[in-house]
Amino acid sequence: AKKMPDIEEQIAVMLICLRGGHIDRAHTILKTITKGKPIRQSRFFDVNLHNAFIEAYVMQQGRPNTRQALYWFDEMKQSGAIPNVTTYALLIKGLLRDNTINTAKILIKEMLKQGHDINALISNRHLSDSDLKTLNSEITVDMLDEIKPTNNPVESIDTPTSTPDNLPEARSTNVLGLRLLKRSLHPIAAKDLDRYERQLRLEEQALVASLERLRSTSDDQFIGMRLSSSPLRRLMWKWHQELTPLIAKEQARAHDVIGKRKESTRNACAPFIILLDAERLSILTIQHMLRLHSTGGVIGGMKTARAVAEVGRAIEQEYCAEQLRANNNSFLRMNLQALYSSGELFKMRVRQQQAKMMEETPNENWLPQWPAAVRIKLGSLLSSLLMSVAKITVEQKDPTTNKITQADAFFHTYIFAQGHRTGAIRMHNKLSELFSRDSIKEALDPRMLPMLVLPRPWIRFDSGGYLSKQSVCMRIKDSPEQYRYLKEASNQERIGHVLNGLDVLGSTQWTINEKLLNVALYAWNSGNEYPCIPSLMESLNLPPKPENKPENYEELRKWHTTVKKLETDFRNHHSQRCDVNYKIEIARAFVGETIYFPHNLDFRGRAYPIPPLFNHLGNDICRGLLLFAEGKPLGERGMQWLKIQLASLYGYDKHSFTERIAFVDEHLEDIFDSADNPIHGRQWWLKAEDAWQTLAACIELTDALRSPDPLQFKSRIPIHQDGTCNGLQHYAALGGDVQGATQVNLLPSDFPQDVYTGVCNLVNKAIDEQAANGVEEAQALQGKVNRKIVKQTVMTNVYGVTFVGARDQIANRLKELDNLPDEHIWRYSTYLTHQVFNSLGEMFEGARALQDWLSESARRIAKSVPGEVLEAKNSSTAERKRASKKADDKSGSSGTDKPAKRSSSSSNKRRQQLMTNVIWTTPLGLPIVQPYRKSSRKLVRTVLQSITVCDPNLEMPVNAQKQRTAFPPNFVHSLDATHMLMSAIACQRHGLTFAAVHDSYWTHACDIDTMSAVLRDQFITLHSQPLMENLRNEFIERYAGYKMPAS
Repeated sequence: AKKMPDIEEQIAVMLICLRGGHIDRAHTILKTITKGKPIRQSRFFDVNLHNAFIEAYVMQQGRPNTRQALYWFDEMKQSGAIPNVTTYALLIKGLLRDNTINTAKILIKEMLKQGHDINALISNRHLSDSDLKTLNSEITVDMLDEIKPTNNPVESIDTPTSTPDNLPEARSTNVLGLRLLKRSLHPIAAKDLDRYERQLRLEEQALVASLERLRSTSDDQFIGMRLSSSPLRRLMWKWHQELTPLIAKEQARAHDVIGKRKESTRNACAPFIILLDAERLSILTIQHMLRLHSTGGVIGGMKTARAVAEVGRAIEQEYCAEQLRANNNSFLRMNLQALYSSGELFKMRVRQQQAKMMEETPNENWLPQWPAAVRIKLGSLLSSLLMSVAKITVEQKDPTTNKITQADAFFHTYIFAQGHRTGAIRMHNKLSELFSRDSIKEALDPRMLPMLVLPRPWIRFDSGGYLSKQSVCMRIKDSPEQYRYLKEASNQERIGHVLNGLDVLGSTQWTINEKLLNVALYAWNSGNEYPCIPSLMESLNLPPKPENKPENYEELRKWHTTVKKLETDFRNHHSQRCDVNYKIEIARAFVGETIYFPHNLDFRGRAYPIPPLFNHLGNDICRGLLLFAEGKPLGERGMQWLKIQLASLYGYDKHSFTERIAFVDEHLEDIFDSADNPIHGRQWWLKAEDAWQTLAACIELTDALRSPDPLQFKSRIPIHQDGTCNGLQHYAALGGDVQGATQVNLLPSDFPQDVYTGVCNLVNKAIDEQAANGVEEAQALQGKVNRKIVKQTVMTNVYGVTFVGARDQIANRLKELDNLPDEHIWRYSTYLTHQVFNSLGEMFEGARALQDWLSESARRIAKSVPGEVLEAKNSSTAERKRASKKADDKSGSSGTDKPAKRSSSSSNKRRQQLMTNVIWTTPLGLPIVQPYRKSSRKLVRTVLQSITVCDPNLEMPVNAQKQRTAFPPNFVHSLDATHMLMSAIACQRHGLTFAAVHDSYWTHACDIDTMSAVLRDQFITLHSQPLMENLRNEFIERYAGYKMPAS
């Protein structure tokens, strides 16, 4: 029998059919899913499904079918689904389109009788400004007098200025991706638009910039000889011209086949391929196929599965962005922005009110994402169309026609990787050569740049971030369980403080350090090597190739190895240059602007900026280029903290604060010289550990000391307060380890304590004692173990490093010592790893016991299954035995164990699938689900090949080993993340500007003492709770009745 598509795939097709106006096929699919299956009916027949059908009727082309929409409205009430504000908004929208104003009045009155808020209606995304205007002018209901868009939200503190005329251009790496980026950044300079409109324009530029850039190549009379330097761009335009009509033809075919039951890859793609116009589908396919050239997992190409999945995902993301852009409700966006800008949104009462309104306005799509099979089929179809037209000219003539040969730019093949036959899409060698000179693999999506306005606030788990990009507050990868837990927690308003913390981080106003940018531009344009800036290498010089003779086999082999390494190093060097080029271009584009970084979480609750390439979590040059937008007077304490920061950045961070201040005072001439003449002076700043941040601090301190009143100088440089191995701080607090708490600065001390030095001292003490007793390894290592050797192991021990991993870390450090023979490194590293672990256990005795308890708890949970599963298994086994015995009695034959064996095997497999993830809740109410399961694969047939993919929607067995080893570090990460979010909220209440890089907390110099007090208070508040007791009680309640194997 032919296998039917998965339920998730059918639902995705049904929703897309509704969006595309193919309501009859959507009906057919719905009947197929739910016919004779009451459980599925109860699962899918909710308000979201009814709203989807109502929207399809009221938004269909031509006159809306309000009669059918009202029929569904009646049906949903009879089926038990309760209409929400979106239901009424959709119906009112249809009635306004149909000019049936009186019926719209009746519906509004009914909605108000049901207890819904009028503000929720006027802020519903389905009602545009023109709809609200019609309602305001035509319907005379007292409660509708306030229907009008609010004023523009409060602007940022600084009025944006245009990029200074004297700011030099950055020397371009001349890659196409960078040129597209520059084109995409143009809306930033559109000063005739308000900031909100400029942000929307910026986010919309992703495909517009690409398409316009390629289209320009068709007009030879204007670009002339410049085309000779862009052969890849010319190829892309040629492919685009030939691919677009093919996609348009496929779209026309799709309209014909929608609604037909015949299953095929093309028919399955039909509802999806018509969602975007052919030009956008073409450019997305070309861009992603080229972008995957160097990242697709195959030298000179990409794995087929990854390539087609990425193309499909790109189509999905662009479609979702288009749906968000279609929202034209000024009241909704301006009201939220105004609340956010004024700070009112940080009040939990206001946030809860907005969450309640948003609950009535579900997101664009109540299916979290398209199923993997849909993305793969769509990506495969578009990729195959591109491969059919993408040709490249090769330098040889066809012997029969005497014409220059046209070769396939891409071709499908199979390779063997790790013993498995894998499908791959390779590039022609000529295309690879072009690509190496004009790469677009780093091409940037402008929706992932810093923002010009406050990000959309996280009122719900899936409502924040960029204005036109659907985002979830947690980076969930292949974990439907985490999504469900997160959604339920959001619906129950249990993660309000977490979302509030993300909004605080996103509301921090930044600006570009123009003085530092000028230095960075000079360094970049010079082509010389500077910290974080690789030197310019325009060409690769290869050694001469030996003659291809049998006797030169060994030389040829060495030559190929050398060339491969040189080419890899050259590509990596070029990639690093491109990365820096992007950072500098982004910084240059945003000079004079106030910018924001929207944030979200990883699955452990740690916060990260969403823009991936340029943010304050970046490298040294990124951090140096960023200042707070608002300046605050230094004051006496602020001046001290600025000096302390400068000394710490330089590398003088293991000394007391008094010594650090003295260090800066002693080097004031070097600091002034660095600020005044950073390139041609003494270049003192270049000797620093964090050179660019040191230079930024030199410039800031110089400006302050030369100002009329240094203590009143308005400083904007972020000052850092770094935690001392935060994981060990949490363990010391949880375990009550006084010695450990002292080493990680939880207890007061005259000097900052250094846990790495403390462990090193304990290790050396043990080595001295054992050396005196004649232990050979101790005698060999005596006097050789320093802080650097033990640091990485101490740092990672709290995060679950294994003994083998720790031994490798120490072995790598021991290899750097000159007087230790290589043949003894393994033995010495094994010995030393034992000493480090023993010293940590001595210093953090309670922490070690807690780690053991956490690991054992995770082991038992991961091995357990719900009790009802075992009861069902026992009942099923007993029933089979009775049936087998009856059959045996009738046939007169003796029983056999084979059926029982099959049943046992099947039950064991089912038990493995139902083995349990470790799940816990942070003190701020955020549910954490460890996502570690063994991969479960499914076969997807495409036009290129059959592809085996990991489908997260399939039941997959738990990876019990990973669940056990990862739980202790993940639990500590979740506590650290909780403390950071608590601190962010508390700092906002104190009026502080706040930013964080995990366990490093940033604010203005004058506010460091206040922030430090806040950090301590929040740490005490966090650990005043019975955290371990709460965790134990949660486990007891969550896993009550679960059983685990006896062995």
